[in-house]
Amino acid sequence: MTISEAELPVRANSAHAEAPRCNVSDFIFDQAKLRPDQVAVIEHASGRKVTYAELAQRIENIAFGLTQMGIANGERAVFAIKPGIEFVETVFALFRAGAVPVVVDPGMGVDNMLKCIEEAEPTALVGIPMAHMLSKFKSRAFRTVKQRVTVGRRWAWGGETLESLRSRKAAASNPAPTRADDTAAILFTSGATGVPKGVVFQHAVFVGQTEMIRDAYDIQPGEIDVPCFALFALFSVAMGVTIVLPDIDFSKPGKASPAKVVDAINAHHATMSFGSPAVWKRVGPYLEQTGVNLPTIKRILIAGAPVPYSTLAMFKGKLAPDGDLHTPYGATESLPFSTICAGEILGGTSIDTACGAGTCVGKPLTGVEAKVIRLIDGPILNIRDAEELKPGEVGEIIVRSQVTTREYFNRPENTKLAKIRDGETIWHRMGDTGYFDETGRLWFCGRATHRVETPLGTLYPIQVEAIFNNHDAVGRSALVGLGDAPNQVPCIVVELHDGHIPAKDLRDRIRAELLMMAGEHEKTREIKYILFHEGLPVDVRHNAKIDRIALKHWAETQLPEVLQ
Repeated sequence: MTISEAELPVRANSAHAEAPRCNVSDFIFDQAKLRPDQVAVIEHASGRKVTYAELAQRIENIAFGLTQMGIANGERAVFAIKPGIEFVETVFALFRAGAVPVVVDPGMGVDNMLKCIEEAEPTALVGIPMAHMLSKFKSRAFRTVKQRVTVGRRWAWGGETLESLRSRKAAASNPAPTRADDTAAILFTSGATGVPKGVVFQHAVFVGQTEMIRDAYDIQPGEIDVPCFALFALFSVAMGVTIVLPDIDFSKPGKASPAKVVDAINAHHATMSFGSPAVWKRVGPYLEQTGVNLPTIKRILIAGAPVPYSTLAMFKGKLAPDGDLHTPYGATESLPFSTICAGEILGGTSIDTACGAGTCVGKPLTGVEAKVIRLIDGPILNIRDAEELKPGEVGEIIVRSQVTTREYFNRPENTKLAKIRDGETIWHRMGDTGYFDETGRLWFCGRATHRVETPLGTLYPIQVEAIFNNHDAVGRSALVGLGDAPNQVPCIVVELHDGHIPAKDLRDRIRAELLMMAGEHEKTREIKYILFHEGLPVDVRHNAKIDRIALKHWAETQLPEVLQ
């Protein structure tokens, strides 16, 4: 299928040549002027640190070197550097030079990572020695790479080292003349709901995200952040916040050492931290077991998947007197969208959630427009073709704001499915189901592709699973549909708190209790099949989203008679 010119993403490129310069790296240089001696980045394990003045000079020098190499002005560069000072200075130097970093998550698996790189057709590789070695063994994915920068020791692959670029000493500031609608980076989705897609970020989107996150949470320059998700660290340092990088494997948040996270927070008197639910699910019990608190933390941001309320409750009384946990909602393609704090959740919405209402994700932030429209599995070319639903009606969530991205890189069909034209603007289809209540709060009910369509109606996973999660022995559960829509058979897969499958007699008792609970709610009465799993498969980025596609295939092998 081909896409006509009229169906392509709208671009705000009229009078582009006259548009003012816009580059997300300017945030660092603004901070360097205002607070040159403030530390910008600290590596907690090594103790290395860099001030804003030093960081700005490093970025300038590296950008100068990159430009001399030709890694500038729209050239795409695979970015493969572990979180640290080099991570921060190099990504901002690429922005400064007008180059386009292509960011892939190694946690997505080698095969997916190579597909993403091959699809992006980069002309440069900026990364650690391991990345360059991989490019030699898997040359097909890197066939377009002509320039190389090694962060660390260079071997036989040629090119420059980051150290050599950093030492070139740019004579004067000469940033690339980028504009608001120029591509700043390509970030790949986690692939939790399919093959990872490259999201095209413009400089204006990054600038808008930085400002929206800052304003939504009243983040002030001079604060200290311990980020447990590397990309979020870039927003913090752009805001004038010192980032302290903890000694964890950022690609495996589900295995992060809670002691190391807590040590980094308390050693530096951090005021904020960001991470996946998988991180805080480990930190919470650690605080309870050790009696340690986080007395300087004003805000913890948790995103990437729905957050268990038991996790939120563990932090009560353990933060600063005015501290709270916040669960922002959004997607790679449009973030931030909305937010809600633990106080509001534990004080009210969690009760409705437990009864099958879905998960409340709060009201859209200032500047964010949102609608819930009737579910359509195919493309919606124009907003006129979308039917907006009334409060209380479940449909697909769509969003429009200054941080809504316009397209996927080299994926016109995916762009067509995910974007809706509205005059000169674009709505993004979140791919999530939900509804607005009468007060304007949004309730999330699960991914549209994860809904289960049975002869008796449609079941939404987040609504259904919450009912089963009320059982004391259940750690979490997942709804899957056996067979094909619209005649799917609903099945619940349960993971117990201890992660083990119990003996048959205990298993039978828990199953009977769960079926009794299901019979008490309209949304779950038709569920008759319950399976037990030692550890539900999760996404690679946040280690928190359940991989329901894999789980569905597994469940169908356990209950083949249902498909006959």
